[in-house]
Amino acid sequence: MSSHVRNNSLKGARKVGTRSPRLLDCLSGLTPEGKETVQAFLSYQGSPDWDGLKVVPPGSFLEEVIELFRRETDIPLELPLIAVLSIVSGYLNALGAKYEISGSLYSPKLWTVVLAASGSGKTFATDKVESWLADADGKPVVPALQSASSAAQFVANIQQVPKGLMVRDEFGQFLNQIQHLRHMEEIKDVLLQAYSGGAITRMTKEAQIVIQDHAFSILGINVGETFGDQIGAESLVDGFAQRFNFIHADRDPKRLTQDFPIYFEDWDCPAIQSRYARLRSDWLNLLSRTEFEYATFTFCPHAIDLFKDSFRTLFIEAEIPASFYRRAMFSAFSYAAVFHAIAGNSGTRIERDSMSLAVRMVALHLDHARRLLTSYGLSDLEKTVQKAENIRDRLKARGKPLKARDLVSGIREIKSAAQAHSVMSLMR
Repeated sequence: MSSHVRNNSLKGARKVGTRSPRLLDCLSGLTPEGKETVQAFLSYQGSPDWDGLKVVPPGSFLEEVIELFRRETDIPLELPLIAVLSIVSGYLNALGAKYEISGSLYSPKLWTVVLAASGSGKTFATDKVESWLADADGKPVVPALQSASSAAQFVANIQQVPKGLMVRDEFGQFLNQIQHLRHMEEIKDVLLQAYSGGAITRMTKEAQIVIQDHAFSILGINVGETFGDQIGAESLVDGFAQRFNFIHADRDPKRLTQDFPIYFEDWDCPAIQSRYARLRSDWLNLLSRTEFEYATFTFCPHAIDLFKDSFRTLFIEAEIPASFYRRAMFSAFSYAAVFHAIAGNSGTRIERDSMSLAVRMVALHLDHARRLLTSYGLSDLEKTVQKAENIRDRLKARGKPLKARDLVSGIREIKSAAQAHSVMSLMR
């Protein structure tokens, strides 16, 4: 795969460093879908004891990748984890593999945004994993879709590489541009078409471009501290941003920076080389599996039952809108196919163990998405809603209905009737 794409054309986009509006401030201007998404994360409490390593199939080459990074670097392990999952997804896309659900076929696409601190090794980790997951001659096996600074060029790039993986550094800047720059805003429509799996179309004066057969995963990488300034709360909760799974890559306090002045300094030691040899052997075995080419993955009844149970229990007692509910869980099928391949399971029938890993991965994304929204003031909004509910309950006890002016006069954070009505719409 080629080097990461950077695009520094920011004219007309939101200036980094400008404080993004808090959720309460922009609440009244959100779309109905955006308000429903906020409601979803107010309801969803997540899994506080989640351990990211629980999504790693034991004995797999992914486990070896994680262990090499753990022993030899201070890089957050979420970075190599997501890099491997994205590359395997891109590889299955390139092979033309699909999975079948209820008579329909879908590509195992993964659209992921990783947020990490500046200087945490984001690009290094991705490049290193790409080099380890090359073919026997050291050449890339996943076609690289290039990003672009215009819709015309982006569609042309998809024509050239319709299946594979797009890796994009400074992804928040890219999302900012396609939502604020006129010459890039059409890229949003192209991505929506790509996500749905329908034909990607673009009309020009010369011709109509139609790309029917496409399937690409996206790995977006961004500095966590700047993402909030690039993507406002209103953009994060609308339908477009919901297509991406978010994950924070945090530094491990047990792996201190001063202990790793040079990454993989002991590369030639027998223990490291033994792990790397197993990694390469298992990866090359995956590449040799001809049954994955144009495969149709199916799910055993136990895997489907697990998905259905998780569909209900992950959001227990939460008022989740249907659009958000399904988008959040739908990537479990793609993850299940990816974990099936990584684990070295035979055939193309996906069993319960792969679905279990997939559901855990979705739960991890949900936890991290709620954490991201918390940085936009979700916790503050939650407190404001609770204050409003207390006022409502007091009035109800006195036989009086709640009115917007009661919240404006009773809650310092609420400045207008429009804000009050928006808060009232989030109350239980």
